[in-house]
Amino acid sequence: MIEPSVRIDVSSPVGGVLDSVNVAVGERIKKGQQLFSLRSDVEAAAVALSKVRAEFSLRQYERNEGLYRDELISIHERDEFKTEFDVALQELEQAKAVLNLRKVVSTINGVVIDRFVEPGEFVTTEAVLAIASLNPLRVEVVMPFDSWGVVKEGQKLRVFPAEPVGGEVSARIILVDPIVDAASGTYRVRAEIDNKNGQLPAGIECQVALGN
Repeated sequence: MIEPSVRIDVSSPVGGVLDSVNVAVGERIKKGQQLFSLRSDVEAAAVALSKVRAEFSLRQYERNEGLYRDELISIHERDEFKTEFDVALQELEQAKAVLNLRKVVSTINGVVIDRFVEPGEFVTTEAVLAIASLNPLRVEVVMPFDSWGVVKEGQKLRVFPAEPVGGEVSARIILVDPIVDAASGTYRVRAEIDNKNGQLPAGIECQVALGN
């Protein structure tokens, strides 16, 4: 079987109400592209409040820097204002980080293959979308033990996709399983197919042979 090299069930890192899904099943996506978001009114308000506090702390710190240079306040008082400003900045960064958790982006280039939740539903740890990488594609072959030592990583496999795709493509062996299944006397071999042009779909049967 020709399969995606990577399949990911994408969930949210935090619980909440699904606000929007930005991609459709079958759509090609890029790494870093936003997939969906949760409602974030409270988190956005927290960022706005933290920003106001940080700006106020900055103004207060700058005013008191002048007083310190004029020796009107002590170094201890100056350090207190500086610390308050640093804390306000850290609180702002924390609020931004919490807000960013409400937006989920793709970690791979690939395609959306399934969707499990609709906007308005509450999500926790369950998957919202399933995505898969179609470049490279992967082929796993079960080999008899008497071929052990003949098949090596880096070798080529000739892959013959089932009709109506047909034809022949080349795959490179990336894994020879070091564990043999004693019951069947077989071991697994995994190979990758370069599919950057998208010429092959995933999920189709194939036959393979060792390359020349």
